[in-house]
Amino acid sequence: MKNKIFATIFLVLLFIGGAFVYYTSMPSVETMAGQMIMTGFHGDGLNDADENFIAVSNQIKKGQIGGVILFDVDVSGLLAQGMDITEAKKHIFSSNIKDVEQVKNLNTKLQSISPTKLLIAIDQEGGNIQRLKPEHGFAPIPSAKQLGTGNVTTTYETAYDLGTRLTNLGFNVDFAPLLDVDVNPKSPAIGAKERSFSNKPDTVTEHGAAFARGLEAANIAYSFKHFPGHGSAAGDTHDGITDITNTYQDYELTPYKNLLQYSSPYTMVMVAHVINNNFDTLPASLSKKTIDMIRDMGFNGVIVSDDMDMGAIANKYGTETAIEMAINAGNDILVFGNNLTFDKNRGTDVNAIIVKLVKTGKIKKSRIRESYKRIMAMKKQIAKADRARN
Repeated sequence: MKNKIFATIFLVLLFIGGAFVYYTSMPSVETMAGQMIMTGFHGDGLNDADENFIAVSNQIKKGQIGGVILFDVDVSGLLAQGMDITEAKKHIFSSNIKDVEQVKNLNTKLQSISPTKLLIAIDQEGGNIQRLKPEHGFAPIPSAKQLGTGNVTTTYETAYDLGTRLTNLGFNVDFAPLLDVDVNPKSPAIGAKERSFSNKPDTVTEHGAAFARGLEAANIAYSFKHFPGHGSAAGDTHDGITDITNTYQDYELTPYKNLLQYSSPYTMVMVAHVINNNFDTLPASLSKKTIDMIRDMGFNGVIVSDDMDMGAIANKYGTETAIEMAINAGNDILVFGNNLTFDKNRGTDVNAIIVKLVKTGKIKKSRIRESYKRIMAMKKQIAKADRARN
């Protein structure tokens, strides 16, 4: 009997000791929170003395952010000049992108100072959404609508060629492809810009899968977006609240149901800021009910928010409240494009807010730890493929 008691005590102590080692070996909240933050920045890497470039470099070195996203248009600069936001988006007012060699050198420089694999992202969908434009010396990409009218082999080859070029430039994330179904061809954010493969969910599924496979074959992580579907929207979440309750169609979930159960370590899902009262009264990106739907479809990878600086979120909730809601809802990476408005210290400030929210108990440390583990698993896969390639 005594032996059984001693054995039980030993096992309990062993379990407690293992748990203690596990939890004390985890990084600090600040470090884990840093991996959850992706920001835009100003600077092209050509001037190391530029205060904006110094700021983002320091955030990377300190691990305050785990990813960056590059833009070719500094919308905030044009807005500061008094230009209307719709007009501002049409102009080339360079922020990070000038030409092929400059982008490659910039990404190499940023990656070299990061304590972990840095996620370097771009929105390179094709058609109207190309940050790497032909006028800067980059190869053009057909729109999703064009690809959707062809065969899936062409879509795969297009994405693989794109992915290879992105890898050579130092990118490892492309926020594409869209799984939005073209419910409303006049939708200002989707249909009018030819960003959807088709108005048929099965066609969206087939071409979305082919595009994703092409990027993955080139070691580029990709993002299915915009969950739960942005294709019926009559408004644009860049500008403000977009309610799709009465226009949303159930079949808009079909591509996600078809693809998420077969996802890979390279797969992310981006959640939209649309409001769909069929699921919740909150914007999808801040709704645990909506994000839980993604997990219920069998997806265990990284969930990423759409740009938290968009009007739909920033104008209504403010930064701290939006961060608290987004993380508690289940987002793993929060994207702050830092482009509609700009603050060189955005990454530092967001990190401090997350740490504060954990310390005050508004976000559980375990919630941060969950996201950290998912993100690091994806980064490990990217890094492994990078080593094999080199």
